[in-house]
Amino acid sequence: MSEGQGSAGAPAARNVVRGPEAFRVGIILIVVALAGPFIGLFFGKGISDGILHGSYSLPLAVFGVIALMLHIRSPRDYYGGVALIAVALFALWAGNDLPGMRGFAFGPGTAPRLFAYCLLGLGVAIVLAGLLTDGPPMEDFTFSGTFGGAVLVVALIPIYYFATQIGKLIPNVSHDVVVAGAGTLVVVALAFLLTNVAPRGPLFITAATIIFAIAVRPLGLIIASYVSLVISANATRDVRWVEALVWCAVLTAFCSVLFPYGLNLPLQLWPRF
Repeated sequence: MSEGQGSAGAPAARNVVRGPEAFRVGIILIVVALAGPFIGLFFGKGISDGILHGSYSLPLAVFGVIALMLHIRSPRDYYGGVALIAVALFALWAGNDLPGMRGFAFGPGTAPRLFAYCLLGLGVAIVLAGLLTDGPPMEDFTFSGTFGGAVLVVALIPIYYFATQIGKLIPNVSHDVVVAGAGTLVVVALAFLLTNVAPRGPLFITAATIIFAIAVRPLGLIIASYVSLVISANATRDVRWVEALVWCAVLTAFCSVLFPYGLNLPLQLWPRF
């Protein structure tokens, strides 16, 4: 009887043992959360302003502590929800100075604020599902897509840093055009290289988002939208390029009408040069 109970209880005992990824992710979340205020000190107008701007990352520390202290019943849901929350917090931080981001005033920041809060609520719901419901365990290379996307973002740092020096080699070309062109080439090249070690879908969706962000101002909404949509089509190997290029043109035309005219966003349609 005791042997039966021991053998029956063994799987349950193994289920409550936290995997090594829980410790790693918990520590990373806490470090990222606490690093936000320190980074804000370098970009803020003062100590209080810098800490305030960097405080957007602090909620991530709560999820890091939970990962360290509690058993995550569905790790995929939990970590996926935390990732959505991180994106929502980043969106709120990035658009905190846009008109319409506070109170009931409508403006260019209204839609980003609403989308960010919706994403935040969705992330919290998925995190709760990861804590309260059972799910499959983590698999090898689960975080490779996330790390691959992070590499694409980090690759832009030296480009921004040396953009002025690069721009001097190309006369009559503005700083942001250099960043858009060089950033697009580097991000796309890295995305193709990283497909050997990371999932293809997250890489190219992240690459398309990054390229749109750095290209929409200098190159205009039409070129930035079309290029980013074409790049996102590489997220699958089974893409049909004729249909994809046609749909990219249709979606670009839709965005060119929706954002500047429907939502009254101050986005230029064509390049500044």
